[in-house]
Amino acid sequence: MTVGELQAEVAYLGFETRLNDEAIRRGFIPALNRGIAELDALSPRTARVVFYHRPPADLLPAFSPIRKSPGEIVSVSLPDSARAFSARVSGKGVLTLRDGNGDYDFPFSTGRRTATFCRKVEGAGTLLITDGEGGGDCDILSVRAFDSDAADGLFDESGYLSYRVKDERPDFFAFEAPFVEFHHAPYTGEYKTSGDALLLPANAPAGEYTAVVRLSPESVSESDGPTAKIPLEPAVAALLPELVASFLWLDDAPEKARFYYEVYLRKYAALRASLRRFDGAFAVRGNGW
Repeated sequence: MTVGELQAEVAYLGFETRLNDEAIRRGFIPALNRGIAELDALSPRTARVVFYHRPPADLLPAFSPIRKSPGEIVSVSLPDSARAFSARVSGKGVLTLRDGNGDYDFPFSTGRRTATFCRKVEGAGTLLITDGEGGGDCDILSVRAFDSDAADGLFDESGYLSYRVKDERPDFFAFEAPFVEFHHAPYTGEYKTSGDALLLPANAPAGEYTAVVRLSPESVSESDGPTAKIPLEPAVAALLPELVASFLWLDDAPEKARFYYEVYLRKYAALRASLRRFDGAFAVRGNGW
C-alpha cells in the first residue's frame, strides 16, 4: 500500500473523494506514523548482530585485600599487558588510575558498603589509593586486570562483559526471542540484557555470538510523496485506513472516530488470531505468536 492509496481509502471512509489539504496538513502523516508504530508489533522488523567473544584473562588472580591507614599511599602496579581494570573498595578516599592518558580520579565514600570502579588502561598503568579530601581508612578489596578491552572494556565484579548492540544497529528497539544464538542455535548458557546492551559472562565459551534484535518502526514523511510505500506487510497495512481515520477525526467527529476505531479493533483481533493459527510468510517473527 502506498501513502496515496491510504489517503484515498481514508477519504472514502469519510464519504469524500479525497482528503482536503487542510486534513493532510493538520495531521495525516503524524496519524499514519502513529498507526505504523502501533501495528509494528504484528510484523516487527528484526536483525541479527554478530560479535566475537573471547574470555579475558585476569592478570592479577592472586591479589590479596589491602588495608590503607590514614596518610598512607597504596600503589598497585598493573601488568604491562593490561587493557582494562576493575577495583572494589570500601571506606573513604580517592582511587587514581595513572596510565598513558594521565591521571583519572575515582573519589569514593562508601560507609559500610563497597564501590567498584572500572576503566580501560592505555599503556603501563598504576593504581594509587590516597586519602583525598577528608579521607582516611579504606580497604582495597580486589583489583583485577584484564588482557582485553573487548566490548565496552569495562569489567566489574559481576563478571559480565557488556556488548552494546546499538553501536552496530542505531535503529535497535529491543531484544527479540531467541535473544542470543551461538553456533547458529539458541544459546542456552547464562546471559543478561540491559537496555541496548547484551551482558555475557566473561567465562562464557569463546566464539561467535549473535544478538537477535527487534528494530524501531520505520516512518514516512511528507517529502516522501504519495507514491511512497508504507513500511508494513500488506496484511498489516490493510488495518491502517480505519485506524488513521479514527486518529484524524477524534476531535472533529468523535463518534465517527470511535466507530472506526472499533472496526479497527475487530480487524486487528481477527488478524492476530490468524497469525496464531498459521505460520505464513510473515507470521510470527516476534512477540511469541
